[in-house]
Amino acid sequence: MKKKKVWKTPAGSAVTRTKDEKIRILTREIISGQSRLLHQPDELYEALSYSIDDIEKMENTKVKLELLAWIMRCDFICSRMDDDDYDEYWGGIFYDAGTFFIELAREFEDKDYLSDLVHDMAIRHVGEEGRSLIFMSVDEFLPREKAQSLMEELVLAVSENDLVNAGDVLDGVCDMADCIQDMAMYTKAALIKDPDKSNATLIDIAYTYLMAGNLELCKQWVGDVRDPGAEDEESYLDLLAAIADKEGRKSDCLKIARQLYEKYPKVFNLGRLCGLLKEDEADSLLLEHEKYRCGNNADLDYMQLLASLKRYTILESYIDRFSEDLAALDPAGLAILADTLENDSQNSLAEKVKDWIVEEPEEAGFEND
Repeated sequence: MKKKKVWKTPAGSAVTRTKDEKIRILTREIISGQSRLLHQPDELYEALSYSIDDIEKMENTKVKLELLAWIMRCDFICSRMDDDDYDEYWGGIFYDAGTFFIELAREFEDKDYLSDLVHDMAIRHVGEEGRSLIFMSVDEFLPREKAQSLMEELVLAVSENDLVNAGDVLDGVCDMADCIQDMAMYTKAALIKDPDKSNATLIDIAYTYLMAGNLELCKQWVGDVRDPGAEDEESYLDLLAAIADKEGRKSDCLKIARQLYEKYPKVFNLGRLCGLLKEDEADSLLLEHEKYRCGNNADLDYMQLLASLKRYTILESYIDRFSEDLAALDPAGLAILADTLENDSQNSLAEKVKDWIVEEPEEAGFEND
């Protein structure tokens, strides 16, 4: 007897697919550039967001890690977002996926499998911050020896193959090396990427040695910097100030910090300088910065600096002045500011900040059911 012929259609196949199969297909189509959702960002965001929700409900940790790694490889779409506010939402979704991956990986015993997943993410790295979160956290889920072996494999792959994304792969290696403070590997990867030893590379290497506590080698590398131009001068001066501070040369540190702020009047540089000044001098400088540098819009970075310096009187006056502008600021940043204030028993001031935290995901097209 002849068997009844069954016609297989994409729609029919889709009905029988499991959730993990659907996520694999979704992410592969996105990564290959074949997904129609690449031209429909709202639907693309929802598809990835719901995929993370589905992964969270799955039982098999190995499958969950695999699928999260696929999602992290979609982080290239962040660079396609023109609108800054829109980009913040995309950054958030990959931050959520990355932190979820790290959380699961901490308890996952098959470290070889984890290394393979990270290797796959790194060898296809395209320079976005999404998967960099995982590279900068390898010490949380991989033994040091395993992480070192992984980095050696990646460097070898770059050396033996003509990879179009070689620079991005090496950036991933640098993130991992910085994380586990393997300064020899960091230096090796940085110099493969930049064999001409530009000032920027020398400063980066010196800074990593400083963070690792090796002041002697830090000074050796920074000593090779020659005539830093405008693009490198700020980071160079910042490094010199940090070295002077580590060595206890307070007057030199103050001199460099003042020069740094005068040339580059940013909030970060202002914070370093204020930390070296007497209280009344710092207050005067803060008010001067507010008047002449902050402009006519609320500056969240400046507000966070005031909180970290415990200048609550100045901060309260600033919040009152720009209260209606606070609603337009990043709600996550405002929430962090409010938490900082509450932790320091500044409850009434924290409430003033909370009053202006506005979350309206529906306006950006990210409304969930």
